[in-house]
Amino acid sequence: MSGLPVTERSRLEKLHRWEDRQDSAIGWQLLHQLATERGVSVRRGANGRPGSDPPVDVSLSHSGGWIAVAACETGRIGIDVETRRDVTPALAQRCLSAEEMAWLERAWPGEPRSVRFLRLWTAKEAYLKATVGLAADPRDISIDHTSAEPRLLGAAAACWRFSSSAPAPGVCVTVCVECAM
Repeated sequence: MSGLPVTERSRLEKLHRWEDRQDSAIGWQLLHQLATERGVSVRRGANGRPGSDPPVDVSLSHSGGWIAVAACETGRIGIDVETRRDVTPALAQRCLSAEEMAWLERAWPGEPRSVRFLRLWTAKEAYLKATVGLAADPRDISIDHTSAEPRLLGAAAACWRFSSSAPAPGVCVTVCVECAM
């Protein structure tokens, strides 16, 4: 961690779990490398979101030993990676709208509830990371998962594209990119 900026080291020291400190430090170094390759620098904004010099936007995520970084030169970007975990009713209610809760509870042959939750949650979190940040209420973001890729619902839907993948069993990664106008 000695190669990290002082502000980043201070942020990492506040994380409770050793694994989170390590994943975050590695993610920050990967993000720095990605930005450097594009001729820009990275820093954290006042809201904690990683940022870079225009026209490049960057995003970072880590979960359960998985680390994902992304950069975009045509608009804002958000990325989220999550590993499968139990989805308690309380967790789902904090993250999903009533309609999304109903979708989550419907039985889908061959697809566990936790996988459906991850697909929906990573899309929401990627969008929030690209736009207003994680302090916003995720229940206010509506995502349609009836097609192959997630799709934002509402007035801003035409401005955003999503791509989701499962690089390993129990892992979901979603990238959300602002469309070039």
